[in-house]
Amino acid sequence: MMLRNALAAALFILPAAVFAQTAPAPARYVDAIDWPASEQGMDRFFEAEVRLNAGFEKICGDTFCEGEYANLRPMQLRCSVDSTKGTMKQCLWLFSGSTAAVNPKSGAVQTAAKLFKCKLLLAKDTPVDKFYEVMNGDDALHAKLPMSRYSVYDGLVGCL
Repeated sequence: MMLRNALAAALFILPAAVFAQTAPAPARYVDAIDWPASEQGMDRFFEAEVRLNAGFEKICGDTFCEGEYANLRPMQLRCSVDSTKGTMKQCLWLFSGSTAAVNPKSGAVQTAAKLFKCKLLLAKDTPVDKFYEVMNGDDALHAKLPMSRYSVYDGLVGCL
């Protein structure tokens, strides 16, 4: 009987001890909107995205929007942050474009669409705060990224 009680107690105590010791480790990489904590970077990040989108709209017609996909649109900017260092790991800026034409023989509308995934040419271990300083400047699209000789625009040239 004593052995049975000891086994029953172990069945309850051991799992509780295991769960108590294995708290989930914080994620090493987080979305920039969740840096320094959940959703605390949202305003800064979306302001940077708005500034980049506005810069792209200003130059689109004279540059990237004259080719096959004349209706290029910025869709989303997303960046990852190394939470152990407070530095940017990677940023991708997504664009979409499409073409449509009428087939003169059949009348069918023919379309093609493409998604472009453009990397921002960030320097290794770019501090998050320095990134936002550049994004809040007068021309986020053309300003040199921190610790880099490249701008966001330079990354688009090889992508779009």
